[in-house]
Amino acid sequence: MILDFQMNSLVTVEPLGQGLWRVTARYDDNLFAAELGLEIQLPALDIKRAGIDVKRDVVGLVPDLSNAMANLVGVRVGQGMTKIVRGVVGGSDGSDRVADLVMEAMEMLINALTVPQLKQAMEVASTEIQYHRDGPKVYLNDRVTGDDAVKLMAQNPRLKDSCVAFAGLDT
Repeated sequence: MILDFQMNSLVTVEPLGQGLWRVTARYDDNLFAAELGLEIQLPALDIKRAGIDVKRDVVGLVPDLSNAMANLVGVRVGQGMTKIVRGVVGGSDGSDRVADLVMEAMEMLINALTVPQLKQAMEVASTEIQYHRDGPKVYLNDRVTGDDAVKLMAQNPRLKDSCVAFAGLDT
């Protein structure tokens, strides 16, 4: 007997202008398919719109999450988001699978905002990005030095006041 199981996952992050970002997360396997959409406003990183379209649920494990998605509006992408998302979308009344999809979408937004800031900081510090066979890697430990680079990185809403290095820096 041959078992054929396929799984695909894709998250896209795109700026819509005026500090508004759209994050679309798609998940598709033989038993479950869904598309999640979030619109997030900068600089506070608040969710302005959230929706889910469950296209296939063969086993029937995902309940109607329209109210849970509405409750995500106003949630800030940042500290405490895991607990909030798991409480609102996951758990016994929700779907842990969809909660994971929401978390993945939020993480990709953070990556989309953080990577350009790190690249800019590397340029300010006059340090070239080192490339290896498995892709680009940015080394920060002893290479990004100087107040200008730290202040530039602290402009990122995810990094600002996240640790002692970025605390109290008003740029």
